[in-house]
Amino acid sequence: MFKISFLYLALLFIPYSYAGQFHFQLENDVAFGEDGNYSNGMILGWESKPVLGHGDLGSFLGQWQNKLLLPQSYAEKAWGLKISQRMWTPNEIKITEPQPYERPYAGFLELEHHTAFYSSELAQKNWLSIGIIGPASGTEQLQGAIHKLIGASTPEGWAYQVENKATFQLGYEIDYLLLRKAAPFNSEWEVSTFSHNTLGNFRSDLNVGLTLRWGMELEKTFGRLSSHFGHAGNELSQVKPHSVTVYTRMQIGYRFNDLTIDGNLPYDSKVEFNHQQASAVVGAIYYYSGGAVTWSYNFYNKEYLTDHKEWHGYGLLQFRWAM
Repeated sequence: MFKISFLYLALLFIPYSYAGQFHFQLENDVAFGEDGNYSNGMILGWESKPVLGHGDLGSFLGQWQNKLLLPQSYAEKAWGLKISQRMWTPNEIKITEPQPYERPYAGFLELEHHTAFYSSELAQKNWLSIGIIGPASGTEQLQGAIHKLIGASTPEGWAYQVENKATFQLGYEIDYLLLRKAAPFNSEWEVSTFSHNTLGNFRSDLNVGLTLRWGMELEKTFGRLSSHFGHAGNELSQVKPHSVTVYTRMQIGYRFNDLTIDGNLPYDSKVEFNHQQASAVVGAIYYYSGGAVTWSYNFYNKEYLTDHKEWHGYGLLQFRWAM
């Protein structure tokens, strides 16, 4: 596990000279008093400075992914990398035996490359990632160390987690502005629609949704928000310090597969994932000189049919700083 994590970190920082913005993000369900389902996520990544026209995207992979986006006559282009680790657990983590009617334990380690086109009314982003789900992700050790540090209940069922499997994922998202109007205090509000879709053996789904934002100079930061896990568009050079943006995003979708639920297990699981998906987020971004802080509450409906809770949630805290 250490060797895999070290390799991912090395790949993340080899081209760091291209970075215009770094970000660190932490997600945890403790914000809702839970300790199950999607339990925790940690992300470290960066995105390049946006460039106009035919600017350099820094790598062969960036140039190739750039061609997968629809042509835009005027757009700022960017690319970036991130490494992330996520974990899912049953609702009750003190049980030492398999829980065939509960979501299984699952840990996931992933390295991802993305490219993006940003303009004031249309934005596109795509993602290409490789990862490992299972004990090799190192998630069991991470959760055990964190729970011991904070004095929380010890998770007892990691011996029955989803088994090791390599993953490959593609993702694509497009945002389109519907309306933008002036508001008091030199601010603006806007409504946009988006489609976010993924394809791969980890998860495949189709989603559509709406975004509402209020803040200043929204045309300069359009499309930086995303439904994609851990994405943070570089907007620090576009926004005045000591300003705030408030936002909400709502989406519905259909999920075709989910390795965190239907992956190989050392016991006979009775859990079936829920194809119909819905989620929402309410958040705020504060920009200071050279960086930004984001806090949000995230809600999603149950991801497997035998879940006795209809909705779950987690909090997100993200720090960004310019390079």
